[in-house]
Amino acid sequence: MFVSLADLDRHATERGMDIALASLGREWSFAELKATVDAVAIRLRREGIRPRDVVGIDLPSALEWIVDLALLRLAVRSLSLRGVPQLGGLALNALLTSPSGRVELAPIVLQVDELWMSSAVSRASGVVPAVEYPRHDSIFRLMLTSGTTGLPRAAAYSVSALERRRDGLSRYWSDGRAELNFMPLSTTGGLHTAIANLQHGQAHLAVDFINETTMRFAVTRGVRVLCGSPAQIASALEVLAGAGLDLPDLEEVRMAGATPSATLLRLIADRLNVPVRSVYGSTEGGGVTARMLRASDNLADVGPCLPGLELQVVDDAGEPVPVGTEGHVRYRGPGMTSGYFENGAISAFRRGWFEPGDVGMLTPGGSLVLAGRTAEIINLAGRKVNPTVVDTLALQFAGVLDAAAFGLERENGIAELGLAVVAKTDCDLRALDQLLRARLTSGYPMTFWRVAEIPRNRMGKAERAALAKAFARTLAED
Repeated sequence: MFVSLADLDRHATERGMDIALASLGREWSFAELKATVDAVAIRLRREGIRPRDVVGIDLPSALEWIVDLALLRLAVRSLSLRGVPQLGGLALNALLTSPSGRVELAPIVLQVDELWMSSAVSRASGVVPAVEYPRHDSIFRLMLTSGTTGLPRAAAYSVSALERRRDGLSRYWSDGRAELNFMPLSTTGGLHTAIANLQHGQAHLAVDFINETTMRFAVTRGVRVLCGSPAQIASALEVLAGAGLDLPDLEEVRMAGATPSATLLRLIADRLNVPVRSVYGSTEGGGVTARMLRASDNLADVGPCLPGLELQVVDDAGEPVPVGTEGHVRYRGPGMTSGYFENGAISAFRRGWFEPGDVGMLTPGGSLVLAGRTAEIINLAGRKVNPTVVDTLALQFAGVLDAAAFGLERENGIAELGLAVVAKTDCDLRALDQLLRARLTSGYPMTFWRVAEIPRNRMGKAERAALAKAFARTLAED
């Protein structure tokens, strides 16, 4: 039996009245969760969903987790669409969506809400035996990612990879403590939290927004770990401060998806006074390195490779470079996704190595120090600029709340560096300009653009191409 279904069955038998899933307005015990999952599986089977189907899900997180588990009973390849703007040409056999949710072309489209699930439970008769995935390398989950190209692709997650990664999650991710993770189930981090909570018999806390109601929910649930991207954690801090709330049981903040700024780390230290764990990885590889961070640390140092994975820095020919030498980062391991799902088949990573597009070096102690992303390096008339360096300096300036550098081209064809800034009204951008010119020998921004927010993907990474397009539209309108 699929490992998470076995976990659910075990807890439903041994501690059926304990809470297994909680949202802002509803709780499910382990016994209720199992009964609901079984009933939903029966109804989905009657609606025509079959093993190996690719089923897209765009539902509130609590309902999505129930549906995820039901689809595991049917040996389906599920695909979470929460927060995902494009399918990238992937064909769906079925779509499960909210009554007012998205509409995609699929042979089967079901509108699912709590009433639909309640009806499934009340009408359930008989049992649909759990269908086993036929092979250990069978794909149970497709996860959309921009990969290294910026275009949506579906990473294929196998049964065996999940089992291998699940066994080591508690070393760096969810370890059985009460946790609130803001990452959706469409991300590796969100999915792994739900799976780990079920493994440990911990209630999975399902939320869809970061607001005062959510943070009061965190207080009442005795949250001990707060997890999310740096942007999500920053939003939670603002809500806590604005509402005058504390998290009295909090023991740790964990972040992934992007490197937190020194400013954010200082805010966490001042307002929450808990340690911060930062995890580096990808949708394709899951967590790869981890370390505890402080504002005074070298934030480019993302820590040593996690057990069970191989991490290398190589040259353009794919040969490992000496310690202390910059090159292309790559990693592989048994818990990684199998490759990309394309045209009904798996396009595997070459020799199992995934190259995320990062540039970095290994220290004598084995830590990985990042130097930027190959795809993000901006070429300004032959001068290569790492935009993350500019971001980091800008975020240290008083009054700057968020920032992201981007490339732009003027009407005369000259390439420039722009800086989008979310800042307080009294933030002195002229002084910020002077600081950056003093700190950067070249490649400093020539254009500063105040924006309401920085567009970021589900994992918190700045979408620089989107910024460049939006700025170009602004120039055209002027």
